[in-house]
Amino acid sequence: MSPRTKEQNEEIRKQRRQEILQAAILVYADKGYAASEIGEIAERAGLARGLVYHYFKSKQALFRELYEYMMDATQQRTKAHFEQNLAAFQLFADYARMVCSQVLDAPAISRFYTRISLDVHYLYGAEEFSPFEWMKSFIEPMTQAIERGIQEQSVRSGEPSLLAMQFWGAVSQGMHYLEQLKQELAAEGASEREKEEKIQAVLEQVIESAMAVLTPA
Repeated sequence: MSPRTKEQNEEIRKQRRQEILQAAILVYADKGYAASEIGEIAERAGLARGLVYHYFKSKQALFRELYEYMMDATQQRTKAHFEQNLAAFQLFADYARMVCSQVLDAPAISRFYTRISLDVHYLYGAEEFSPFEWMKSFIEPMTQAIERGIQEQSVRSGEPSLLAMQFWGAVSQGMHYLEQLKQELAAEGASEREKEEKIQAVLEQVIESAMAVLTPA
């Protein structure tokens, strides 16, 4: 058997890191940062504990990379969404639905975003990371879309960056509420049909509330 090429080794390295990060999302979604353990992450990934340490020197290093990977993915997805050639108001309605539906389609990812703001202090010192600067960069595509919507008169007049923050605040609070509702319905023993009907009704209400921030008077 021929030895692996440099390119093959690099591809394997990337695949292993991705497997570890995906396993870390699942463990973190269940336990948060403090209770997450490298051993359990390794088990979820189907890898030896020592191999995880080969790729990440510590739990903090692993979760730093996971955080940056997830936040970059969110930022890129948001940027791509608002660059679509659609009416501004429709872009926001579609985005609210897409983000809130994640609670139903990918609950572990949804719980990651719900939890992570409480755990950032484990990963970075105050001088290393500014949540305000990240949020400012994150909502910039929304701000630009609102500016266009104001010109189109499909979005209410106002300070674009403030409207973007208010819209995102309504969406993120809605996501938290949907996550809590799912847990409550499961604890109550609701049937799958009951859960789906209730969650869909609340999902529509969340979207309506977020869009009310932007709806012209």
